[in-house]
Amino acid sequence: MTSDREVEPIRVLVCDDHAVFRRGLAMVLEPEPDIVVVGEAGDGHEAIEQACESAPDVVLLDVRMPGMNGIAAARRLAVEVPSARVVMLTVSDTEEHLYDALKAGAVGYLLKELSIEEVADAVRAVAAGQSLVTPSMASKLLTEFTVLANRVDGGRLPGSLPRLTAREGQVLGGITRSLSNREIAAELMISENTVKNHVGNILEKLQLHSRHEVALYAVRQQIADLDG
Repeated sequence: MTSDREVEPIRVLVCDDHAVFRRGLAMVLEPEPDIVVVGEAGDGHEAIEQACESAPDVVLLDVRMPGMNGIAAARRLAVEVPSARVVMLTVSDTEEHLYDALKAGAVGYLLKELSIEEVADAVRAVAAGQSLVTPSMASKLLTEFTVLANRVDGGRLPGSLPRLTAREGQVLGGITRSLSNREIAAELMISENTVKNHVGNILEKLQLHSRHEVALYAVRQQIADLDG
């Protein structure tokens, strides 16, 4: 007997602030018999509104958009439309936004230079429960996790947070939620320079070298939802 999932088309929402690219993605997907484009959005706010209305299975989100960017939109979608599987699209293969995207709940991180066939295949893959990361980015991600794992296994990191003050704990919570120093400063009502000092202290105490490593460490230690 054929299941409902096999006969129902995959519902896709396309979000990109460049109208030509957005329409191009939709045009590539629309002819596919097992995929239906349920909407197009030009920014993060519009993506959330449309996702709440259309309940897509997959949301293709541009990383960089004015107003609410893709990372912030992914965090909101994880709460408001948890059934939607988010795939981030980017023009660059640097790791600048990769870790933030994954922490925000994205299950895919792909370059916009995908071929026509790859776009539809990516949608099918994530709808089926797979996670996709552009190969060059997957290598960087694996390297980052390996370095951090070696530090933990080698005893360079303690199993629990060492000597963090209450304020440092609050700043750490902001880092794990992908907030910038400016956003953390506004939330805690302190100066951005003070936040920078706290971040430096956290890195020193945890023997880490970047915000990415701090966030990965927090996830490993199951404190990623720390909010102070």
